Amino acid sequence: MPITPPANPLPNPPRRKFAAVLVGSALAASGLIGWLLWTARQDAIQSAQTTALNYARTLEVRMDGTFRRTDAVLRALAQQVPPEALAPQGELAYAPPINGELDAMLRDFDELIALRIIDAGGEQRYVTSSSSAPRVNYADRSFFETYQRDPQADLLFSEVVTGRVSQRPTMVMTRALRDPQGRFYGAALAPLDLSYFQQQFRKLDIGRNGAVFLRRTDAGQLVLRWPQIDAEVNKPMPAGQPILQAVRSGQQETVNEYVAFTDGVRRISGTVVVKGYPFFLTVALSHDDVLANWRRLALLTALAWGLLHLLMALMIRRLWRSDRERRSLEAQLRESQRIESIGTLAGGIAHDFNNILAAILGNVALAREDIGAGHPALASLEQIHKASVRARDLVQQILAFGRRQPQALVNQPLQPLVEESVRLLRSTLPAGVSLACRMTPQPLHANADGTQVQQVLMNLCTNAWHALHGRPGRIEVGLEPHEVEPGAERAARTTPPLAAGHYAHLWVQDSGSGMDAATQARIFEPFFTTKPTGQGTGLGLSVVHGIVAAHHGAIRVDSEPGRGTTMHLYVPTTDAAPAEEPLPVTAPGALQGAGQHVAYIDDDEVIALMVERLLRQAGYRVTSFRDGHEAVAAIGAQPFAFDLVITDFNMPGYSGLDVAQALGMVRADLPVVISSGYITEALSTQAAEAGVRALMRKQNTLEELLRLVRKVLGPSA
Repeated sequence: MPITPPANPLPNPPRRKFAAVLVGSALAASGLIGWLLWTARQDAIQSAQTTALNYARTLEVRMDGTFRRTDAVLRALAQQVPPEALAPQGELAYAPPINGELDAMLRDFDELIALRIIDAGGEQRYVTSSSSAPRVNYADRSFFETYQRDPQADLLFSEVVTGRVSQRPTMVMTRALRDPQGRFYGAALAPLDLSYFQQQFRKLDIGRNGAVFLRRTDAGQLVLRWPQIDAEVNKPMPAGQPILQAVRSGQQETVNEYVAFTDGVRRISGTVVVKGYPFFLTVALSHDDVLANWRRLALLTALAWGLLHLLMALMIRRLWRSDRERRSLEAQLRESQRIESIGTLAGGIAHDFNNILAAILGNVALAREDIGAGHPALASLEQIHKASVRARDLVQQILAFGRRQPQALVNQPLQPLVEESVRLLRSTLPAGVSLACRMTPQPLHANADGTQVQQVLMNLCTNAWHALHGRPGRIEVGLEPHEVEPGAERAARTTPPLAAGHYAHLWVQDSGSGMDAATQARIFEPFFTTKPTGQGTGLGLSVVHGIVAAHHGAIRVDSEPGRGTTMHLYVPTTDAAPAEEPLPVTAPGALQGAGQHVAYIDDDEVIALMVERLLRQAGYRVTSFRDGHEAVAAIGAQPFAFDLVITDFNMPGYSGLDVAQALGMVRADLPVVISSGYITEALSTQAAEAGVRALMRKQNTLEELLRLVRKVLGPSA
C-alpha cells in the first residue's frame, strides 16, 4: 500500500525568528565577552602597575637605608678628623686611630668598596686597610672641583666611574671637611659598589623584557640599570619623558606606560623618589610580558567563541538545509507515491488483463486446430492473435512505467526499446509538440536494462517538453553508432570521460530555452530543479545519471540559452547475440505427453477450460479445480495419483503459495508450478522457499505451458 502523508502536516518552523534569536544572542554574548576581556586586560595592567610600584618601593627602602647609613658615617668622619690630621706629616700622629676607625665603620657595609679621607689638594691621606690602593689624587673629580668652587657644598654624589683599583662600577658619596670658619680642608669619601645594587635588581621577577634603573633627579642621568646598558651610563633622559616630568613636578611616586628610548620596548613602570636624596628608582615591566597571559586567554576565548559561532552557523545552515531537504523529500514522497499508486494499479490490472489475454491467445490457438488449414477464418484468427500480443506488450510497458518489473542488464537490441518508448511518449505530448525519431538501420546491441533505458528516455523527453514552456516545439530522439578512437578520449567532453571503444549514441534534442553554464554544472545534483516550487522533484536527471553510470556509459550536455538543449548518452555496445531469444509460438500438439495426470487449479473458469483442453490435446490427463482448498483436499486424499500440479497464484482466500506449501507437507516430491499474470521478485523468492519447481507467466500460457510441463516432468512426458 502507498504511504499516505499526514492530513495536517506540521507547519514550517519559524526559521527567521529562530535565526534572529540566535544572532541576537550571539551578538549579546560577544559584547559581554568583549567587555570581560577588556576588564581582564585592565586588571592585568593595573596588577602590573602595582607590582612595579611595590618593587620600586622595596628597592627605595634599601637604597634609602644605604644612603642614610653611609651619610651617617661620613658625618661622623667629618666631625672626628681634625684639620691637623690632614696637615703635612699628620699621618704620623693620626694614621693609626683614623685608619682603625675607618676599618671599624666599613665592617658594617657590604655596599661600600672602601672609606677614604682626602686633603685639600685631593690627595688620599687615610683609607681602610681592605683597600690595597696606592695613594690616589682626586683633584680631577667633579665633586672635588665643586667643593673648591662652592663653599656651601656639603654632601655630594659623583658620576658613575670605573674604580681605579676595584675596576667595578662605582659612585662616590662624599662629604666636605670644613674648619669652624668654613674653610675647606678635605673630604670623606665612600665609594658605593654599584654591582652590589645590580645584584639586588637581578633578584626581582621583572620578566624577560623588564628593566630596573636608578637615575638622578636633576636630568635623569642613568646611574645603574638592569639589564645593563653601559653606553647609557651618566647620560640624561631625553626631554619630555613622562617619568622625568612626573619626578620634576614633585611626585614622590608615579606609574607610567611608555616606550623606552633606550631599546624601544613598551613598558609599564612604577617609580619612587629616594627620599632626601637626588635619585629615583624605576621598575618597568614589558607590556608584552604583562599581557602575555591575557593574550593567551583572549586567543583561546576568541577561538572557542569563533568555534561556537561556527557551530551556530552550521546549525542554522543545517536547519535551513534540513527544511529545504524536508520539502524536497516531501515532493519526492508525493512523486514516489504517485508512481507507486500507478504501479499498484498496473499490477492489479496486469493480473486480470493477462488472464483475459491468456484466454484469448489460447482459444485462438485451439480454434486454429479445430478449423484446420485453408479455412477462411484463419486470417481473422491471425489478426486476433496479433492484437492480443500487442495488448500483452502494452501491459508490460505499463508495468515498466510503474517500476513494477525486476531490473537486470541483459544483452538486447536497443532499437526496439527506443521505438517502444517513442510510441508511448507520442500519446502523452501536447498536439503542438512534434516528436521525431531518427535511428540508424545498423542493429545496435548493448548490455542494458530495458526498463531503465525506457525510464531514461521518459525523463529526458519530459524535461525537453518542459523546456518548451508550453510553446509549440520539436523533440528529436536519435540512435546511432559512435566510436572513440585511442587518444581521443578527452575530445568527447563527456562525464565521465569515455574510454576508447564502440558505443551506442542515444540523444534527445529539444528546441526549448536552453541552459547557461551555471545551470549545466548542477543539473545532475539530486533535488536541483529549475522548475517552480511544486512542479519538480529535482530527481529526474540525477536518476538518468545514475542509470547511465550503471550501464558503464557517459553523458554530454550541449546547451546555450535560447538555442535549446541536446542530451547525449553513450552506452558501450556488444557484438554478441542477444542473451534471450523470443520463444517461438508452439502448436498445442507439438509436445505430446504420455497420459500423466495433471491437476490444474484456477478460479477463472475460462482459463481453466482453455488449459484443460490444451493439456488433453497434448496427451495428458487433467483434473481441474476452481478452489485451492478443494484441490488440496482432493490431492491429499490420493497424493500419488497426480504427477504435476499447476496452480494460479492470485486466488481469493487461498493463494497458489498456500497450495504449494500445503502439498509439500502431503507429498514433498510432487512438482508444483505457479502461474501468474504478474511475477515479482518477491513472488520468485517466496516460491523458491515453498519448493515450487517453476513460475509461468499466465499471458504466455500458450507459448510456455507445454514446454514447461515437459521440462518439469522430464523427457518421459
